[in-house]
Amino acid sequence: MDYARYVVQPGDSIYKIAKSYKVEMSDIIHLNHLKHPDRIYPGQVLLLPTFETSEPVPGEIPEPNFTYAMLLYDVYAGKDSELSAVTTYLYQAVVLDRPEFDELLRPIAYDELRHLEQLAWSIRFLGVDPRYGAFSKGHWVDWRSRFLNYTSELCAILDYNMEDEAQAAKHYSELAKKIPIPEIQAILCQLAADEERHYQCFAQAKMHFCGVEIAQMPEMQEMPIQVSAPPTPMTEPPFDGANG
Repeated sequence: MDYARYVVQPGDSIYKIAKSYKVEMSDIIHLNHLKHPDRIYPGQVLLLPTFETSEPVPGEIPEPNFTYAMLLYDVYAGKDSELSAVTTYLYQAVVLDRPEFDELLRPIAYDELRHLEQLAWSIRFLGVDPRYGAFSKGHWVDWRSRFLNYTSELCAILDYNMEDEAQAAKHYSELAKKIPIPEIQAILCQLAADEERHYQCFAQAKMHFCGVEIAQMPEMQEMPIQVSAPPTPMTEPPFDGANG
């Protein structure tokens, strides 16, 4: 059996969707692991069982856009994501409660908030709802506060932040190679550069406050952007951060 991805529309119900596409309600509920089938919402993506047919399912998100959006969800609002980074850095600024750490952490947190908005626009322009969460082993997981790192010791905080920023820079560079849409590639490359800069800020703080000199993060190989027609036309370019 094949599957189609369907975007829930306002006024939809499992009964209405099942009747429209001539499938069993139980199949939809089972495929999507719906604990509360009466609580679907507009923008939610559901799998529908399909049979051999040449007719597309209305509301289906075409490939490769869905796969690209799934990749972006992880860095947008997964466990190690921009949403986690924003909230972690603001928590650290409050817990450390010293002006010098406020000046370090808050600007970086606001950078990550801008990244969050850029990724939300990118996901939205791929035709997917930018809700806070990500897919894990094929199942949707809402973003949770337990994703934060609640370490309160300064040097441990800086170690954690440096590791997180280094991984983020690498991940964005890799994503830019996987998503061949020039507008989104440009955003991802800029985010990678920002994360490298954040790493250097935390490394300098580690040397100053903890007396430990940190090696420079290996430079990421520059990602050449192929200016070619995107696989799926966009009605307008994603948010590039230039105005925000």
